[in-house]
Amino acid sequence: MGMSPDQQIEKLRRAARLSWIPKGLFVLTLVVITLGFVSGLELFFVVGAFAGLAAIAAREAAPHWRNAITAIHNGRRSKGNVSIAITRDPTGFDRYVATVRGESQHAWQFEFTPNHWQPTEGDFKAEIYYLRGVEWPTLLLTEGGILFPAFTPKMMPKSA
Repeated sequence: MGMSPDQQIEKLRRAARLSWIPKGLFVLTLVVITLGFVSGLELFFVVGAFAGLAAIAAREAAPHWRNAITAIHNGRRSKGNVSIAITRDPTGFDRYVATVRGESQHAWQFEFTPNHWQPTEGDFKAEIYYLRGVEWPTLLLTEGGILFPAFTPKMMPKSA
């Protein structure tokens, strides 16, 4: 069985210590590619390419989990609804998409990665956290678990 939402929030709080990962992966990429040039071994370039892709992904996701951590302490809360859809991509992995309807004029849609819980499709009540200066919801708390954007959310018409 997965973690409770409170346990997931505590784990997210502890993740604040991992803010060095995007920069660390970038440095690792540079070191490995430099080793490739120095040694002439193609393996270093392959490893460097994968490290570089991981660095880009981490850099893209890091602001969203930092916003979620900040929202726990400083966020403005409101009640709303979230609709969760699960699709399988061509590589066989599940993609989780949340459509959030809260107090804003628009609905927001974003992909998320469930950590330590297994979401189901459907509509759910949610506590929505907003941060000043961030247009979209930064954290959602549902009965089953927490959600936050993996990438920048898309604005949807309210009726969507």
